[in-house]
Formats: sequence, structure tokens, C-alpha cells
Amino acid sequence: MRLRVILVLIGLVGTLHAQTSSDWLFLRSGAKIQGTFLAGDTQKIRFRAADGTVKDYTHGDVAWIMLGAPANPQSPGTNSTATTNPTANPQPANPSGSLATCMQGAPPDVPANTGSRVPVDQARLALQFHNCARHEVGTPPLTWLPDLAAHAQAWADHLATQENCNLIHTTNNPYGQNLFGGTGGTWTALYASQDWYGEKKLYHYAVLTQSNWYATGHYTQMIWSSTKSLGLGQATCPGGGIVIAAEYDPPGNMLGEAPY
Repeated sequence: MRLRVILVLIGLVGTLHAQTSSDWLFLRSGAKIQGTFLAGDTQKIRFRAADGTVKDYTHGDVAWIMLGAPANPQSPGTNSTATTNPTANPQPANPSGSLATCMQGAPPDVPANTGSRVPVDQARLALQFHNCARHEVGTPPLTWLPDLAAHAQAWADHLATQENCNLIHTTNNPYGQNLFGGTGGTWTALYASQDWYGEKKLYHYAVLTQSNWYATGHYTQMIWSSTKSLGLGQATCPGGGIVIAAEYDPPGNMLGEAPY
């Protein structure tokens, strides 16, 4: 879970960070541009290509943005459940392709009624991002489950209306759960997914213990091999900002086990 103040665009993602050529801009025309996200608002974004050219793009031009420097994790995002059946001598799976390349494919289908206030296009992109992250480590893809999204929506609504958008996890939740919150911009399910994925750089393959799950719990839940379904919900906070909840079934982050 995290609460951050960064500019994010409607239907896209972006953040102001070090001026490197590590971001990717994917246009609806099929073109992809490496460079640096510079700025944006609800009308357009400004992107500097690797050759130094700076250009403004409308939202209609851009399919999505991939950040080269994901956000730093600050706190846990999934519920851990103890188990008495640890994996013996686990070995990491071999990465199976680039996430950026994977995201160039067509997004998976989701039901027209997502079960939550996450729009269909954002549900498809968030699901695709999860599945591309899973593809990297060889775990099977997830499917979008409207009933699970409805559960996530109910909790997002609760956080927005009853908890002043503090990121508090559900108690006795039968599902795995990731939470995200942000103010100062328009936040999306895709951005939340990218933010959770940012913990990957801190993850060193091992079974989960009380000491090592805290910093990477969002990421390990995303890629947990036995998880099959995903649903996300989002709610607007009374003072502005967005809270996003994700539910995973079956849950991951079982202590004493490895994610894959």
C-alpha cells in the first residue's frame, strides 16, 4: 500500500523523475518511442525522445506509457497467511521475455461489466500488465472475475467513505489484496499495477518469511503461481485522490512458500 503525490494522466501513467532515456511511449499507431516522460495534464503529455526531440501528444495518440524507473516500495500490500507445507529446495523460473514486448500485444478480454468502477479499457490493461509480469517468471495468466472486482470495489468504497482513504486491509479476507492510493492527479488501475510491480527490483528469489515479505508483498502477490483470478475496484476520496484495491483468488504470499 502507498500514498504518493505524482502526476498521472487519464488512461495513461507517468511521473516526473530523473532525466534518463528509460521510459517508453507506445502510440496507437503501433510506433514505440524510447525517451523520457516530461510532463502532462488531462489534455496532453510531453515526451522527449532519445534523440532529444520534445513533442506533445494527445491522449488519443497514446496507448500507454511504461516507466523505466518504477516507484520505490514503502510498505506491504498483501495479506500473508502461514502454511505448514513449505516448498522444498525452490528454484527460480527462467524469465521468459521482456515485459515491454509483452505489453505490445493485444490486451486480454474482460467482461463488458467489469464488476467495479474500473473502466473496461483500464481493466484490460491492468490485467495485461499482471499477465506480462507473470509471463516474465513463467507463471500462468490470470483472468478477470467480475465478482472479485465487486469485492474490491466494495472495499475501495469503504476506504473512501469510512476510512478517509487510509490504506487499511480487510480483516479475515479470503482473497489476496493489494492497495494503492494517490492524490494530485488522475490515477488508474494500470498505474497501480506498475507501482506494485516496482518492487521486483528488491525481490531476491526465496521462500517468503516474516522478514523478507514486507518489502515485496505487492509484487509477489501479482506473480504468485497458484493465483488464478484478479479483480480491481477504485473509489474517489472525499478530499480528492483515488484509492484502488485489487483482490486475488486464490490468495498468494503464503509464508514458507515461494511464489513460483
